[in-house]
Amino acid sequence: MREGMFPPAAAPEVMRAAEKDEQYASFVCESCYDAFRHAFGTRLAVAYQNETKLAGRALYYLLTTGAGLQTLGEEYCDILQVAGASGLPPSPARRVLLIFYQAILPYLGERLSSRAAARGILLANEEGRRARSSLSGGENTRATATSSLSYTGLLQKSDQVLKWLQCLWSAALQGWAVILPSLREALLLLSRANLMLFYFDGIYYHLAKRAARIRYIHMGKAAQQRPRYHMLGMFLLLQLSILSGHWLRRSILPAVALSMQSPSVNSASPPGATHQRITILDEDGNMPQRSSLELEKEASSTKCPLCLSPRQNPTATPCGHVFCWTCVAEWCNEKPECPLCRAPVLHSSLVCVYHADF
Repeated sequence: MREGMFPPAAAPEVMRAAEKDEQYASFVCESCYDAFRHAFGTRLAVAYQNETKLAGRALYYLLTTGAGLQTLGEEYCDILQVAGASGLPPSPARRVLLIFYQAILPYLGERLSSRAAARGILLANEEGRRARSSLSGGENTRATATSSLSYTGLLQKSDQVLKWLQCLWSAALQGWAVILPSLREALLLLSRANLMLFYFDGIYYHLAKRAARIRYIHMGKAAQQRPRYHMLGMFLLLQLSILSGHWLRRSILPAVALSMQSPSVNSASPPGATHQRITILDEDGNMPQRSSLELEKEASSTKCPLCLSPRQNPTATPCGHVFCWTCVAEWCNEKPECPLCRAPVLHSSLVCVYHADF
Protein backbone atom coordinates (compact mmCIF):
# COMPACT_ATOMS: atom_id res chain seq x y z
CA MET A 1 0.00 0.00 0.00
CA ARG A 2 1.62 3.21 -1.15
CA GLU A 3 1.12 6.75 0.07
CA GLY A 4 0.06 8.01 -3.36
CA MET A 5 -3.19 6.05 -3.17
CA PHE A 6 -4.36 7.97 -0.08
CA PRO A 7 -3.98 11.60 0.99
CA PRO A 8 -1.95 12.58 4.05
CA ALA A 9 -3.90 12.63 7.30
CA ALA A 10 -5.14 16.05 8.38
CA ALA A 11 -4.08 17.64 11.66
CA PRO A 12 -7.48 17.13 13.41
CA GLU A 13 -7.41 13.41 12.61
CA VAL A 14 -3.86 13.01 13.99
CA MET A 15 -4.72 14.93 17.17
CA ARG A 16 -7.95 12.96 17.71
CA ALA A 17 -6.12 9.66 17.28
CA ALA A 18 -3.42 10.73 19.76
CA GLU A 19 -6.04 11.70 22.34
CA LYS A 20 -7.82 8.36 21.91
CA ASP A 21 -4.53 6.47 22.26
CA GLU A 22 -3.68 8.34 25.47
CA GLN A 23 -7.12 7.47 26.85
CA TYR A 24 -6.82 3.77 26.02
CA ALA A 25 -3.21 3.62 27.24
CA SER A 26 -4.32 5.11 30.57
CA PHE A 27 -6.92 2.34 30.85
CA VAL A 28 -4.20 -0.27 30.37
CA CYS A 29 -1.98 1.49 32.93
CA GLU A 30 -4.79 1.49 35.49
CA SER A 31 -5.38 -2.22 34.87
CA CYS A 32 -1.68 -2.98 35.36
CA TYR A 33 -1.65 -0.94 38.57
CA ASP A 34 -4.72 -2.75 39.94
CA ALA A 35 -3.24 -6.15 39.08
CA PHE A 36 0.06 -5.25 40.74
CA ARG A 37 -1.73 -3.90 43.80
CA HIS A 38 -3.83 -7.05 44.23
CA ALA A 39 -0.73 -9.25 43.79
CA PHE A 40 1.83 -7.40 45.95
CA GLY A 41 -0.15 -4.97 48.11
CA THR A 42 -0.82 -1.24 48.12
CA ARG A 43 2.53 -0.25 49.59
CA LEU A 44 4.58 -1.74 46.76
CA ALA A 45 2.04 -0.56 44.21
CA VAL A 46 2.49 3.05 45.33
CA ALA A 47 6.28 2.65 45.41
CA TYR A 48 6.38 1.25 41.85
CA GLN A 49 3.54 3.20 40.27
CA ASN A 50 5.85 4.74 37.68
CA GLU A 51 7.05 1.27 36.66
CA THR A 52 3.49 -0.04 36.34
CA LYS A 53 2.63 2.97 34.20
CA LEU A 54 5.63 2.20 32.00
CA ALA A 55 4.54 -1.44 31.72
CA GLY A 56 1.00 -0.41 30.73
CA ARG A 57 2.11 2.02 28.02
CA ALA A 58 4.70 -0.39 26.64
CA LEU A 59 2.16 -3.22 26.60
CA TYR A 60 -0.43 -1.11 24.76
CA TYR A 61 1.97 -0.03 22.01
CA LEU A 62 3.63 -3.45 21.71
CA LEU A 63 0.26 -5.12 21.09
CA THR A 64 -0.70 -2.53 18.47
CA THR A 65 2.21 -0.73 16.82
CA GLY A 66 4.73 -3.45 17.64
CA ALA A 67 2.54 -6.11 16.03
CA GLY A 68 2.15 -4.04 12.85
CA LEU A 69 -1.48 -3.15 13.60
CA GLN A 70 -3.32 0.11 14.00
CA THR A 71 -3.78 1.50 17.47
CA LEU A 72 -7.33 2.00 18.68
CA GLY A 73 -7.04 5.73 18.10
CA GLU A 74 -5.71 5.26 14.57
CA GLU A 75 -8.46 2.77 13.77
CA TYR A 76 -11.05 5.18 15.14
CA CYS A 77 -9.82 7.95 12.81
CA ASP A 78 -9.06 5.72 9.76
CA ILE A 79 -5.40 6.69 9.59
CA LEU A 80 -2.37 4.47 8.99
CA GLN A 81 1.34 4.82 9.76
CA VAL A 82 3.78 5.15 6.86
CA ALA A 83 7.52 5.80 6.79
CA GLY A 84 10.21 6.61 4.32
CA ALA A 85 10.07 8.34 0.96
CA SER A 86 8.14 5.45 -0.62
CA GLY A 87 5.26 5.74 1.81
CA LEU A 88 5.33 2.05 2.80
CA PRO A 89 4.34 0.82 6.28
CA PRO A 90 7.20 1.14 8.79
CA SER A 91 9.58 -1.76 9.25
CA PRO A 92 9.64 -3.78 12.50
CA ALA A 93 12.87 -2.08 13.56
CA ARG A 94 11.36 1.37 13.04
CA ARG A 95 8.23 0.36 14.99
CA VAL A 96 10.35 -0.87 17.90
CA LEU A 97 12.30 2.40 17.78
CA LEU A 98 9.04 4.34 17.91
CA ILE A 99 7.86 2.36 20.97
CA PHE A 100 11.20 3.02 22.66
CA TYR A 101 10.97 6.76 21.96
CA GLN A 102 7.31 7.01 22.96
CA ALA A 103 7.10 4.83 26.09
CA ILE A 104 10.51 3.82 27.43
CA LEU A 105 12.86 6.76 26.77
CA PRO A 106 10.87 9.34 28.84
CA TYR A 107 10.86 7.00 31.83
CA LEU A 108 14.57 6.19 31.54
CA GLY A 109 15.50 9.85 31.10
CA GLU A 110 13.50 11.02 34.10
CA ARG A 111 14.61 8.15 36.31
CA LEU A 112 18.32 8.27 35.52
CA SER A 113 18.55 12.07 35.55
CA SER A 114 16.80 12.34 38.93
CA ARG A 115 19.03 9.68 40.47
CA ALA A 116 22.17 11.26 39.03
CA ALA A 117 21.15 14.68 40.34
CA ALA A 118 20.36 13.27 43.78
CA ARG A 119 23.73 11.50 43.81
CA GLY A 120 25.44 14.75 42.80
CA ILE A 121 23.83 16.63 45.69
CA LEU A 122 24.89 13.87 48.09
CA LEU A 123 28.49 13.98 46.81
CA ALA A 124 28.55 17.77 47.15
CA ASN A 125 27.41 17.51 50.78
CA GLU A 126 30.01 14.83 51.53
CA GLU A 127 32.79 16.90 49.96
CA GLY A 128 31.71 19.90 52.00
CA ARG A 129 31.83 17.89 55.21
CA ARG A 130 35.25 16.45 54.32
CA ALA A 131 36.57 19.93 53.52
CA ARG A 132 35.39 21.29 56.87
CA SER A 133 36.88 18.34 58.74
CA SER A 134 40.21 18.66 56.89
CA LEU A 135 40.37 22.37 57.73
CA SER A 136 39.71 21.69 61.40
CA GLY A 137 42.21 18.84 61.71
CA GLY A 138 44.77 19.83 59.11
CA GLU A 139 46.75 22.06 61.51
CA ASN A 140 47.56 19.19 63.87
CA THR A 141 48.45 16.51 61.31
CA ARG A 142 51.24 16.52 58.79
CA ALA A 143 52.09 13.92 56.21
CA THR A 144 55.51 12.30 56.71
CA ALA A 145 55.36 9.53 54.13
CA THR A 146 58.08 9.51 51.49
CA SER A 147 57.49 8.31 48.00
CA SER A 148 59.61 5.51 46.63
CA LEU A 149 60.52 4.82 43.03
CA SER A 150 60.33 1.06 43.41
CA TYR A 151 57.88 -1.46 42.01
CA THR A 152 54.97 0.43 43.69
CA GLY A 153 55.24 3.26 41.15
CA LEU A 154 52.92 1.57 38.69
CA LEU A 155 50.33 0.97 41.41
CA GLN A 156 50.56 4.60 42.46
CA LYS A 157 50.00 5.78 38.88
CA SER A 158 46.98 3.52 38.51
CA ASP A 159 45.59 4.83 41.79
CA GLN A 160 46.06 8.38 40.55
CA VAL A 161 44.21 7.57 37.33
CA LEU A 162 41.35 5.99 39.30
CA LYS A 163 41.19 9.00 41.62
CA TRP A 164 41.17 11.33 38.63
CA LEU A 165 38.29 9.37 37.06
CA GLN A 166 36.38 9.42 40.35
CA CYS A 167 36.86 13.19 40.64
CA LEU A 168 35.71 13.65 37.05
CA TRP A 169 32.62 11.51 37.65
CA SER A 170 31.83 13.37 40.88
CA ALA A 171 32.17 16.74 39.12
CA ALA A 172 29.91 15.53 36.30
CA LEU A 173 27.23 14.41 38.78
CA GLN A 174 27.38 17.70 40.70
CA GLY A 175 27.16 19.67 37.46
CA TRP A 176 24.22 17.57 36.34
CA ALA A 177 22.33 18.47 39.53
CA VAL A 178 22.82 22.15 38.66
CA ILE A 179 21.80 22.01 34.99
CA LEU A 180 18.88 19.56 35.40
CA PRO A 181 16.17 22.26 35.96
CA SER A 182 17.40 24.19 32.92
CA LEU A 183 17.47 21.00 30.88
CA ARG A 184 13.87 20.20 31.80
CA GLU A 185 12.85 23.70 30.81
CA ALA A 186 14.67 23.28 27.50
CA LEU A 187 12.87 19.98 26.84
CA LEU A 188 9.55 21.67 27.55
CA LEU A 189 10.38 24.41 25.05
CA LEU A 190 11.43 21.75 22.54
CA SER A 191 8.09 19.95 22.86
CA ARG A 192 6.26 23.24 22.37
CA ALA A 193 8.38 24.00 19.33
CA ASN A 194 7.46 20.59 17.91
CA LEU A 195 3.78 21.35 18.53
CA MET A 196 4.20 24.70 16.78
CA LEU A 197 5.68 22.95 13.73
CA PHE A 198 2.80 20.48 13.75
CA TYR A 199 0.29 23.33 13.67
CA PHE A 200 2.05 24.64 10.57
CA ASP A 201 2.65 21.42 8.60
CA GLY A 202 0.29 18.91 10.31
CA ILE A 203 2.71 15.94 10.06
CA TYR A 204 4.44 15.04 13.34
CA TYR A 205 2.33 15.54 16.46
CA HIS A 206 4.80 13.81 18.82
CA LEU A 207 8.55 14.18 19.12
CA ALA A 208 8.84 10.38 19.04
CA LYS A 209 7.22 10.17 15.60
CA ARG A 210 9.37 13.04 14.34
CA ALA A 211 12.50 11.21 15.54
CA ALA A 212 11.34 7.91 13.99
CA ARG A 213 10.12 9.71 10.80
CA ILE A 214 6.68 8.08 10.93
CA ARG A 215 3.70 9.99 9.56
CA TYR A 216 0.06 9.20 8.74
CA ILE A 217 -2.16 8.78 5.69
CA HIS A 218 -5.95 8.95 5.71
CA MET A 219 -7.74 5.81 4.49
CA GLY A 220 -11.34 6.93 4.96
CA LYS A 221 -13.62 9.10 2.94
CA ALA A 222 -11.91 12.29 1.82
CA ALA A 223 -13.30 15.43 3.41
CA GLN A 224 -14.18 18.38 1.22
CA GLN A 225 -12.55 20.90 3.54
CA ARG A 226 -9.50 20.03 5.64
CA PRO A 227 -9.02 22.53 8.49
CA ARG A 228 -5.56 23.80 9.42
CA TYR A 229 -4.14 25.37 12.54
CA HIS A 230 -1.78 28.02 11.23
CA MET A 231 -3.25 30.62 13.57
CA LEU A 232 -2.52 28.41 16.60
CA GLY A 233 1.02 28.00 15.29
CA MET A 234 1.43 31.77 15.15
CA PHE A 235 0.18 32.13 18.74
CA LEU A 236 2.53 29.39 19.90
CA LEU A 237 5.42 31.03 18.06
CA LEU A 238 4.64 34.26 19.91
CA GLN A 239 4.54 32.38 23.21
CA LEU A 240 7.89 30.72 22.54
CA SER A 241 9.41 34.11 21.68
CA ILE A 242 8.16 35.58 24.95
CA LEU A 243 9.42 32.58 26.95
CA SER A 244 12.82 32.77 25.27
CA GLY A 245 13.06 36.48 26.01
CA HIS A 246 12.06 35.87 29.60
CA TRP A 247 14.74 33.18 29.91
CA LEU A 248 17.38 35.54 28.51
CA ARG A 249 16.30 38.33 30.86
CA ARG A 250 16.33 35.98 33.84
CA SER A 251 19.59 34.12 33.26
CA ILE A 252 21.87 35.83 30.75
CA LEU A 253 21.25 39.57 31.04
CA PRO A 254 21.64 39.84 34.87
CA ALA A 255 25.05 38.15 34.68
CA VAL A 256 26.16 40.49 31.88
CA ALA A 257 24.88 43.57 33.73
CA LEU A 258 26.61 42.48 36.95
CA SER A 259 29.91 41.94 35.16
CA MET A 260 29.64 45.41 33.58
CA GLN A 261 28.64 47.19 36.79
CA SER A 262 31.12 45.59 39.18
CA PRO A 263 34.27 47.29 37.76
CA SER A 264 32.63 50.72 37.74
CA VAL A 265 31.39 50.32 41.30
CA ASN A 266 34.77 49.15 42.57
CA SER A 267 36.60 52.00 40.83
CA ALA A 268 34.18 54.65 42.10
CA SER A 269 34.50 53.67 45.75
CA PRO A 270 37.76 54.52 47.59
CA PRO A 271 39.85 51.69 49.02
CA GLY A 272 38.66 50.48 52.39
CA ALA A 273 35.28 52.17 52.06
CA THR A 274 32.28 50.29 53.45
CA HIS A 275 28.74 50.55 52.19
CA GLN A 276 26.11 51.29 54.81
CA ARG A 277 22.35 51.36 54.56
CA ILE A 278 20.78 54.81 54.77
CA THR A 279 17.57 55.12 56.76
CA ILE A 280 15.05 57.54 55.22
CA LEU A 281 12.96 59.55 57.70
CA ASP A 282 10.01 61.83 57.16
CA GLU A 283 9.79 65.52 58.06
CA ASP A 284 9.12 64.76 61.75
CA GLY A 285 12.10 62.44 62.01
CA ASN A 286 10.01 59.25 62.13
CA MET A 287 10.09 56.17 59.99
CA PRO A 288 7.62 56.48 57.08
CA GLN A 289 4.52 54.31 57.27
CA ARG A 290 4.28 51.61 54.63
CA SER A 291 1.17 51.22 52.54
CA SER A 292 -1.25 48.33 52.91
CA LEU A 293 -0.08 46.92 49.57
CA GLU A 294 3.51 46.73 50.83
CA LEU A 295 2.39 45.10 54.08
CA GLU A 296 0.29 42.56 52.18
CA LYS A 297 3.21 41.78 49.89
CA GLU A 298 5.51 41.27 52.88
CA ALA A 299 2.95 39.01 54.57
CA SER A 300 2.58 36.90 51.43
CA SER A 301 6.36 36.50 51.21
CA THR A 302 6.41 34.93 54.68
CA LYS A 303 3.87 32.26 53.74
CA CYS A 304 4.74 28.70 52.83
CA PRO A 305 4.01 27.99 49.14
CA LEU A 306 2.61 24.56 50.05
CA CYS A 307 0.23 25.23 52.95
CA LEU A 308 -0.24 29.00 52.25
CA SER A 309 0.19 29.72 55.97
CA PRO A 310 2.95 31.54 57.85
CA ARG A 311 6.04 29.36 57.76
CA GLN A 312 6.66 27.21 60.81
CA ASN A 313 10.35 26.27 61.25
CA PRO A 314 11.44 27.75 57.89
CA THR A 315 13.43 25.24 55.86
CA ALA A 316 15.42 26.05 52.72
CA THR A 317 16.15 23.72 49.82
CA PRO A 318 19.51 23.72 47.96
CA CYS A 319 17.84 25.71 45.16
CA GLY A 320 16.91 28.53 47.61
CA HIS A 321 13.16 28.08 48.14
CA VAL A 322 11.81 28.21 51.70
CA PHE A 323 8.93 26.15 53.12
CA CYS A 324 7.65 24.83 56.42
CA TRP A 325 9.71 21.92 57.70
CA THR A 326 6.74 19.54 57.90
CA CYS A 327 5.46 20.57 54.45
CA VAL A 328 8.71 20.10 52.56
CA ALA A 329 9.64 16.94 54.51
CA GLU A 330 6.31 15.29 53.64
CA TRP A 331 6.70 16.42 50.03
CA CYS A 332 10.18 14.86 49.80
CA ASN A 333 8.78 11.60 51.15
CA GLU A 334 6.64 11.37 48.00
CA LYS A 335 8.85 13.20 45.47
CA PRO A 336 12.54 13.99 46.14
CA GLU A 337 12.39 17.30 44.31
CA CYS A 338 11.62 20.96 44.97
CA PRO A 339 7.87 21.72 44.74
CA LEU A 340 8.53 24.94 42.80
CA CYS A 341 11.44 24.38 40.39
CA ARG A 342 11.57 20.54 40.43
CA ALA A 343 15.28 20.51 41.35
CA PRO A 344 16.37 17.27 43.07
CA VAL A 345 16.17 17.54 46.88
CA LEU A 346 17.13 15.04 49.58
CA HIS A 347 16.19 15.13 53.24
CA SER A 348 19.86 15.49 54.15
CA SER A 349 20.15 18.65 52.02
CA LEU A 350 17.27 20.49 53.74
CA VAL A 351 18.48 23.33 55.99
CA CYS A 352 16.39 24.85 58.79
CA VAL A 353 16.78 28.65 58.70
CA TYR A 354 16.65 30.26 62.14
CA HIS A 355 16.90 33.94 63.16
CA ALA A 356 15.99 35.11 59.66
CA ASP A 357 13.80 38.13 58.92
CA PHE A 358 11.55 36.50 56.31
